[in-house]
Amino acid sequence: MNIKPIRHLLVLLLVLIMSAQLAGCGGQAKSPGEDSNAKQAGKDQAELFAYVGANLKEPVVELVTKYEQETGNKVEMTFNNTGVLINQMETTKHGDIYMPGGISYMNSIKEKGYIADYVSPIAYHTPVIVVPKGNPADIHSINDLAGPGVKLILPDKEATAIGRTVYKVFAKLGIEEEIEKNTLTVVETVPKVLSTLTMGQGDAGVAEYSNYYKNRDKLDLVEIDPEINPPEEIPCASLTFSENNELAAGFLDFMQENGPEVFAKYGFKTEQP
Repeated sequence: MNIKPIRHLLVLLLVLIMSAQLAGCGGQAKSPGEDSNAKQAGKDQAELFAYVGANLKEPVVELVTKYEQETGNKVEMTFNNTGVLINQMETTKHGDIYMPGGISYMNSIKEKGYIADYVSPIAYHTPVIVVPKGNPADIHSINDLAGPGVKLILPDKEATAIGRTVYKVFAKLGIEEEIEKNTLTVVETVPKVLSTLTMGQGDAGVAEYSNYYKNRDKLDLVEIDPEINPPEEIPCASLTFSENNELAAGFLDFMQENGPEVFAKYGFKTEQP
């Protein structure tokens, strides 16, 4: 008996059965590139990328949520101290919106040609002195920070808007040397000044008024004379390398209209003293 034809027939039947099973298990077949096409479609949706100062996180998150709900546009954000944000921006040459803690940081990159437009003030950043409850070191003015033995927690003068501002005040008063001697630690963001103080380290620190406002049950406030400590504007800017210029302009309008009210909710001052 010649079994070769039977063997060939069995092989053919097996191939047909396996093909049918694969088709059934796979559902709808995906053509090559379908996933990448779907990703590209998502990328084409209206979206902004924003660089935001770490100390502005709470009000900006609320504002962006409202903006997204009202417009359907998406905003991706990165939060960090202002020095890090500038480095990221200069390295990537990418993004649409820049919102630092103070207008002086915006002006520094405006000179480099990165700022297309801006609105200001959304609010003001106001340096204040914060001390543990009861003020055990008896701090009542900025000059008291230069007293012998005072342990200070200060924000980085290069990386934070508050740090930059208050060190200018120290220079104006001629107490820089004493402040350097008294500095227990320098931290990279303003919120860390407060967390360090509330952990029992240091006699005093410098923060933004809104930071004190949110922690007023744990810390006491010593205000700095506005004649030597003028509050700095908080701006919102669009960037020259944005690929969504019209969308970015609309975001600035939204921030100008809605920003002050929301920032006030979080303890920021919205009127200049």
